[in-house]
Amino acid sequence: MASRLRGKSARPREAHVPTGRDTQAAHAAAYFALLCVGLYSTSFGPALPVIARRAAVDLDTAGLIFTALFAGSISASSLVATRLRRRDPGSLSTAGLILVSAGLATIGVASTWPVVLASSLLLGAGDGLIVAAGHTLIAETAEDVTAGLSRLNIYFAFGAIAGPLWAGAVLELWDSVPVLYIGIAVVTLAAAGMMFATGRGIPVRRAPPQGAATGRLSRLVLRMGLLLFLYVGAEFGLGSWVASYSEDAVGAGMFEGAAVTSLYWGALAIGRIVSGQLFARGASAQRVLLIALAGALVSSGVLVATTGSFAFAAAAAFATGLCFGPIWACAMAIAADGGERQVPAAMVTIGNAGGLLFPWLQGAVLVSGSATAGIAVTWVLCAAMLAVAAVSVRHHGG
Repeated sequence: MASRLRGKSARPREAHVPTGRDTQAAHAAAYFALLCVGLYSTSFGPALPVIARRAAVDLDTAGLIFTALFAGSISASSLVATRLRRRDPGSLSTAGLILVSAGLATIGVASTWPVVLASSLLLGAGDGLIVAAGHTLIAETAEDVTAGLSRLNIYFAFGAIAGPLWAGAVLELWDSVPVLYIGIAVVTLAAAGMMFATGRGIPVRRAPPQGAATGRLSRLVLRMGLLLFLYVGAEFGLGSWVASYSEDAVGAGMFEGAAVTSLYWGALAIGRIVSGQLFARGASAQRVLLIALAGALVSSGVLVATTGSFAFAAAAAFATGLCFGPIWACAMAIAADGGERQVPAAMVTIGNAGGLLFPWLQGAVLVSGSATAGIAVTWVLCAAMLAVAAVSVRHHGG
């Protein structure tokens, strides 16, 4: 009897073999994680004046929160692209979500500027892990990479719609930064639990080609990285400052400014949904990219020219968000087409470098110059993006 028990206990347990349903669950966790990224990153636009007041700093100084956030994000995503590219993306994303939750909770209770800045750096480190690992997971495991990346970023946009509304409502009703950010931290912890349970050990569908581990990036990837460098600055900068622009240029209140911000991010979500449908019908990512950039150039120009009319400002912000919607997914899909494993994380790193500079610069121009001059930064970035995309299409076809 004892020998039979020993024999049973010595029998190894069969390892779980991931199935297609496991992959779907991991993708759902990645979508939830990107929704959280949208939720917290867009909450800062309406909340920034309140955070500045609590920390006893000027509004343009408070804009350094964006610089700290993107500095942390760049550091983390560059580690994923170089040192951690062989690590399981689900585990990296779980770690990132935990760091983000800690950073948000600390921002919520912080009352001094150094603590707010340090918390933003911690938040950024988690953000970089989430975004780089999420894009890597989808790029390696999705059957249709272009559609998968587009869907991933649609969920970011869904969170980005809710972020300003949540921030505006909490601040209007209770004027409470702790409620605002601890609430988001709880949601982010739930996403961490989901990713821990479902996102690890998913089999790769797209094996990286020979030489993919060299760390070299093609000229096409570098051009798309430059485009994302400009795009992140334009997208996040406008989303962060359009509430202040609405208050200063057209006399909107706090909640109305938050509503314009949410409208902008909602339009971005619609743009990503539409581009996903276009990709499903076989549309060229390069062609969609050019059309979106041309539209963004026109609509951001209208926004710059709009003064004194809340309705026209809201409509122009909506149109700009709509045109911004396809840009990230198009550039990521074009760059990831070669299959190199480090490309998604490298693209996130290069793109987020734009967030390090341009949102702060735009805020400084808006505060020291005028609201119109600050929004004009978006138009300049759109013109530069269109030029980069045109060069890319001329050299690589479209």
